[in-house]
Amino acid sequence: MDYEYWTKTINEEDRKINNANRRFRYHCYSLESMSEELIYQERSIFPQNDFTIELFNEDFIDTVQNEKLAKALRHLTDRQQQAIKLAFWEGYQYKEIAEIFQCSPAAVTLLLKRAFQRLRRYYSE
Repeated sequence: MDYEYWTKTINEEDRKINNANRRFRYHCYSLESMSEELIYQERSIFPQNDFTIELFNEDFIDTVQNEKLAKALRHLTDRQQQAIKLAFWEGYQYKEIAEIFQCSPAAVTLLLKRAFQRLRRYYSE
């Protein structure tokens, strides 16, 4: 009788621990996804604050150590420069850049494609 009682008690405790672990893992995943969503919403709601203030602080091209690349970046249009800065220096996704520029993500893709073509042309000279 004692053996059966303790076996049942241990099994019940194991079940409770497994349920608690599952709830904890779900809670962590939901918190992580919630924080990502909040960051995305914050960037979407206040897009002008993200890059216009930083524009006046320091030109991102000045941070490029490769002189030829920096010179090539200066040959791009302002909009292309900002798209490259947001995508590669700031780490924005194309859909976020599209919201900032108030255009579609496909337009951002085309903008960056043209910027890369222009950079390639400059490098080939």
